[in-house]
Amino acid sequence: MLPVGYFACTQVPPNTNDMATLIDEIIEEAVVAESVGYDGLYFPEHHQQADAFIPNPVLLSALVGMHTNSIKVGPAVLLAPLYHPIRLAEDAALIDLATKGRFICALGIGYIQEDFDAFGIPTKERAPRTEECIEILRKAWSGEPFSYDSKFYQIENLRVTPAPYTKGGPPIWVGGWSRPGMERGGRLADAMIGDPLQSLEVIKEYVDQYREKADKYGRKPYYVMMRDCVIGRNREEALARSGPMMVKHRWYFEHGAYTMDEHLRDVKKPEDLTFDVMTKNRLIAGSPEECLDQLQMWRDEIQPDYVILRMRQATGPEQASALEDIRLFGEKVIPHL
Repeated sequence: MLPVGYFACTQVPPNTNDMATLIDEIIEEAVVAESVGYDGLYFPEHHQQADAFIPNPVLLSALVGMHTNSIKVGPAVLLAPLYHPIRLAEDAALIDLATKGRFICALGIGYIQEDFDAFGIPTKERAPRTEECIEILRKAWSGEPFSYDSKFYQIENLRVTPAPYTKGGPPIWVGGWSRPGMERGGRLADAMIGDPLQSLEVIKEYVDQYREKADKYGRKPYYVMMRDCVIGRNREEALARSGPMMVKHRWYFEHGAYTMDEHLRDVKKPEDLTFDVMTKNRLIAGSPEECLDQLQMWRDEIQPDYVILRMRQATGPEQASALEDIRLFGEKVIPHL
């Protein structure tokens, strides 16, 4: 069976008045997801933004982990340049212990300037800081004393305790949306989290690059496919529920996030980006049967090892509908993957 994770919405624009409620809703989503067969729950990271993201996916992973029994938890992704690796190694080990090995440590280099401004980290340092973070995490989780001397970190004869529940530490996944990202994932990571926005043709090229690099560096490739999903009992219901997702993707189009392809050749402005265009080979969308067919197409074409789906945006759906979507996908699609 192809494991499926749920990517939680951690955003309440334009202020934080409902953030306490959102945390309760995320925990409720996790409990429901676990009950209908999802493998994991994952959280993004952003800071100091007007649209009020929950800024700490590591702490949120611990909160959700304590309200669940079997589902994996983790960031997707945490912004590695903003963390001291020793603090992160300690926190991750503690969550891994508390959840009995259910923590996934997924890292990214980041791309939003405000995130770096909040911590005074130059964006030009994001790639080398991330790579050093991965190296230090692996040494810290070995259970042995180690030293590390670099431009960013000076560590001398340190042993991080307690050791994680998972021997050698939690799996380290790396997110990447570019050729250098594929190289980094293939060289350093236990898994590669892919671009959630681009079409099949673009993703296939990225996956081939990643697997080539993993083979080059002697690592077993493990590709995590991310997609947005709109599900309904039939296509008409999915279309009726697609408003929040379409708002988000029109924003992506307006801000140049897409690599142009044959499916977008007639899209000249955000309003041209319709549900029908998006369902050709970007969104997983429609009835459970249609969602299953689309996932099978992706499975045949790129052979992912894991799938993470986002079903909820900051603008909707409301919690009752979000829970219904989680259940519908879990009951009607996951058993057939």
